Amino acid sequence: MLETQKLVEEIRREQHITPFEKDETLIGYIKEGQYDINKTCGEDINYEIDLKARSLLKNYVLYARGKKLAEFKQLYIGAYSELQAEYYKPTDVQ
Repeated sequence: MLETQKLVEEIRREQHITPFEKDETLIGYIKEGQYDINKTCGEDINYEIDLKARSLLKNYVLYARGKKLAEFKQLYIGAYSELQAEYYKPTDVQ
């Protein structure tokens, strides 16, 4: 599955996060983002393989750090919809 520490370091580099922000905080945001994205898509996504989902997760962390998750949801609703469509599994339930 997702190697969390590797993702923490990747986010630190990409978002220019200072060493003063604790790894535990970033890990918390990552877990929250994974839960939110997985729940919305109805699937346990492998973020190592699905790079679109990985990018969405990293953006989730960016907005969570800025306390702007409502804005994130508005801006990235299309990305959520794409992932939902990609992971949709039809059933025989009528």
